[in-house]
Amino acid sequence: MSTQRLRPIEQYFPTKPWLEAYRDAINENDEYGEHSAGWGVDFDGSFIFQIEDIPLESNAIADLPPEIVDAVEDELSEPSESELEEMLEEAPAEVREHIESRSGPLEERVTEEVLETTMAEVPDRTWPELRAELPDLLAELITQLEENIADDGTVYSYLDLYDGECRAVDTITDLDEREYGFRLVGDYEQWTRLVRGEGGVIDMLMSGDFEIDGDMQKILQYSDAAVDLAEISADVDSRFIF
Repeated sequence: MSTQRLRPIEQYFPTKPWLEAYRDAINENDEYGEHSAGWGVDFDGSFIFQIEDIPLESNAIADLPPEIVDAVEDELSEPSESELEEMLEEAPAEVREHIESRSGPLEERVTEEVLETTMAEVPDRTWPELRAELPDLLAELITQLEENIADDGTVYSYLDLYDGECRAVDTITDLDEREYGFRLVGDYEQWTRLVRGEGGVIDMLMSGDFEIDGDMQKILQYSDAAVDLAEISADVDSRFIF
């Protein structure tokens, strides 16, 4: 069993709170401020970081970081059998039948069902009474999943970058929700490499790991600022959901 403690929601990538922590780190970095002076002046310098192919279908709650899994097991061991039975009265019929088909004590059957639920299934296979029994952090992550990930498993992170600072961030589920000047596109695996500090953004662009939509000449003109943005992301204290 993991002995790691639960972290604050802002440490878990790619959530909106993580993006807000990244914004703060950008604004505290003097080198970025110097290298990006003039960025976005007389042109739209805002960015969409497009994180594709988040593996919701292939990862279950059991595949989340071990401290979350341990917390789920601990929380679901606390209700009595009668409390669990009352909770299950509100469960979707398919989930209730699936739990009833399992063998073993009710607590174990409920826990197994929860842990085997894929992240893609979470919105349909969890219900308010169950969520009230889950760790607060997992409930927050479920909310992030429902509110900030598009139906195709993409996160669109919006950053308003202007003249040496990040003025605002947001997550959207459709590109039409925001006007933007640039879009950096890559799959979840490549984004985690970048945020772990395992790759340089310019090299990853040149190798095709990322694609850029926007004026490449501007990117090259401000290449030091682009490198700073990647290095700042690697300095943020991060845990990866998958």
